[in-house]
Amino acid sequence: MLTKSKLYVVATPIGNKDDITLRALKVLQEVDFVICEEYKPGSRILHAYDIKKPLKLLNEHNEKEQSKILLDRMLMNGESAALISDAGTPLFADPGNTLVWQCQQNGIPVVPIPGASSLMAALMGCGLAADNFLYYGFLPANTEKRLEALKKVPTHLNVIFLEAPYRLKQMLRDFRKVLGDNRQAIITYKLTQPEEKFFWGNLKELEIQTTDLPKGEFVFVLKKLESSQKRR
Repeated sequence: MLTKSKLYVVATPIGNKDDITLRALKVLQEVDFVICEEYKPGSRILHAYDIKKPLKLLNEHNEKEQSKILLDRMLMNGESAALISDAGTPLFADPGNTLVWQCQQNGIPVVPIPGASSLMAALMGCGLAADNFLYYGFLPANTEKRLEALKKVPTHLNVIFLEAPYRLKQMLRDFRKVLGDNRQAIITYKLTQPEEKFFWGNLKELEIQTTDLPKGEFVFVLKKLESSQKRR
């Protein structure tokens, strides 16, 4: 049995439900409750493995207040909890860091349960050297701020971006506007799922290749500039 008063940070599949680890299943089956971003994705994950546990919401709208409530519950009741994201490895552009920090500061052990990651899957499949890269995450939602941020993206590293599935076309337009048509990139689409695809090319080519692509989760990898291509 699991030791009480622990927070387990549990990676779940990014698409293919067979990518859950045996350790993750054991933890999810034995904790007292599961912390998720939204009820629908959280319930779907547990239902896929016939796990019945109470769900508690922790998201960008309630993180400050809910972290305190969940911390007090673990401290006072001696309960253990599993923190999951909607998919993949938690805390990469997901809420939950506040709770993890508070647990660490209050003597509640935090135990990472590694597993599927869209970032690692993208790097594994796109053939780029992964010894030195930058994980950028999400660009600002505001168009003006996003364009300004793109101007500051380093050119000497491969850079990994995340974005909402419905913003791919807008993202490509913004990248072309700031970086030009010829900058090379890779789009990894619906990783681990039957529709999985890798799109290679320059930004203009990628926009053409993905024109009729159905909405789906993706990871965007911007290739570094070779020395002969660097901006002057």
